[in-house]
Amino acid sequence: MIEHRNIGHDWQFTDAQKDLLKQYYDANKVLVDCLNSDCYVSREVRQEIEDTLLLPVKQNLEL
Repeated sequence: MIEHRNIGHDWQFTDAQKDLLKQYYDANKVLVDCLNSDCYVSREVRQEIEDTLLLPVKQNLEL
C-alpha cells in the first residue's frame, strides 16, 4: 500500500507540525460548514473555495 497508494506511512510529526495540521483542518472545516449553511457566498467565491479546498499548504511544515 505504501508504495502504490502513498498511505500507511509512520509519520513522525513534531508537536508544532501537528498544531499546524490541526489549524489547517479547522480552517477547512469552517469553510465547508459555511458553504453548507445558509450564508451567502457568490458563485465565483464558492467555486474558488471548492477548487482550492484541501490543496497542499504552500508553506513548509518544518519549523
